[in-house]
Amino acid sequence: MRSPSRTAEHVALFRALETRRRDRLFADDLAIRFLPARYRWLVRAAAVRPLGQGIARVIDHHYPGGPRTSAVARTRLIDDLLTEAAPEQVLLLGAGYDSRAHRLPGRLPTYEVDHPLTQHAKRQRVADRPHVHYVPADLGTDSLVTALDGVPPKRTAVVWEGVTNYLTEQAVDTTFRDLAAITARGSTIIFTYVDRAVLGADVPWQRKVAEVGEPWTFGFRPADVPGYLAERGLDLEGDLSAKDAAARYHRDEPAAEFYRIAWAVVR
Repeated sequence: MRSPSRTAEHVALFRALETRRRDRLFADDLAIRFLPARYRWLVRAAAVRPLGQGIARVIDHHYPGGPRTSAVARTRLIDDLLTEAAPEQVLLLGAGYDSRAHRLPGRLPTYEVDHPLTQHAKRQRVADRPHVHYVPADLGTDSLVTALDGVPPKRTAVVWEGVTNYLTEQAVDTTFRDLAAITARGSTIIFTYVDRAVLGADVPWQRKVAEVGEPWTFGFRPADVPGYLAERGLDLEGDLSAKDAAARYHRDEPAAEFYRIAWAVVR
């Protein structure tokens, strides 16, 4: 990676637009800070309801397959799961432009692990906070155990959002095993993944991310997830598609069945 993640930028755009909606699922007032000027004016215009609805339709047409609604539905679901987990600390893996450490109540000790370039771009736009600790690391090559050396082994809520589909099978396996080893029993690991069936298929959303140089490289078969996690010391608690998550929050807009949010507990 030679520049900050483009897909992280797009997710920030979707979150910023969601924040301007009257029926918003969450408020992320920091998301607009991560956007280039060409996107910021869209977000400001979206505060006017007819324009906001039109902008959403244009995005959904340009990025078919439901990435916008999938992103905001997964954000809200993960927010709720994180609150329900009631952890002692939070670990954000591949944090991107996630602002949970700033916008959710509680101010728990939070460790953000991300690629140094994306993390540097983020820190230029968000004020440092005493409870937020930045850990530069590339999950594709660096050891998570080494990167998090010294982090207390407390009951942790891990958020691994929008990352596994860009890694190798070995990197995903190693990360799950490391998380089970370094977090306390009862810790919650929340992660997203794509259904392996769509890898290599002619899926418009997949084509778009490949065009910006961030192709999907890994996925799970949903039926395999419980056993896969069990072999790594984790018990699956839930697994929803982004489409089901959108329905949970009464969003009747395009969202993906193949994009999924799962959560598990460390034994």
